[in-house]
Amino acid sequence: MNEKIFIANLEQRVKEQRKLVETEMIPEWAKGLGDWMAVNPWRLVIPVASIVYLVFRIGYGEQYREFILGLFGGFR
Repeated sequence: MNEKIFIANLEQRVKEQRKLVETEMIPEWAKGLGDWMAVNPWRLVIPVASIVYLVFRIGYGEQYREFILGLFGGFR
């Protein structure tokens, strides 16, 4: 009897999970990207941070460098 209750509970959970998956609004490509990023997020974070830093460094020059150094304690 306990096995029947257990299996019925599992089947109910499966139905709930299917409903949840059907109502998800995340596109398929975003799910794949999320899985890829979960393995090693530094693959994207470091290159993007470097590019952003370079763009702002070129745009604002030494003021931006001093701002960033000030955020992290600087060399003063």
